[in-house]
Amino acid sequence: MWGVTGWVLRTWLRITVLLALGIGAAWLWLTPGWFTASLIGAGLVELWTIRQLIREWSYQASATWWWTR
Repeated sequence: MWGVTGWVLRTWLRITVLLALGIGAAWLWLTPGWFTASLIGAGLVELWTIRQLIREWSYQASATWWWTR
């Protein structure tokens, strides 16, 4: 179970860093309207990613019953 937890955290961190870099690039090179759109889009992607990773983690937890060992 710790392997899945580590995988979930690493995946979340990678996606968060990529989104932050994208927002930074939008801030540096695009107009303010695009920056706002990229910020909202990144927030939605982050929420969707967290939801999917929690779903994957909980599925793995229910399949292995790691808390009873």
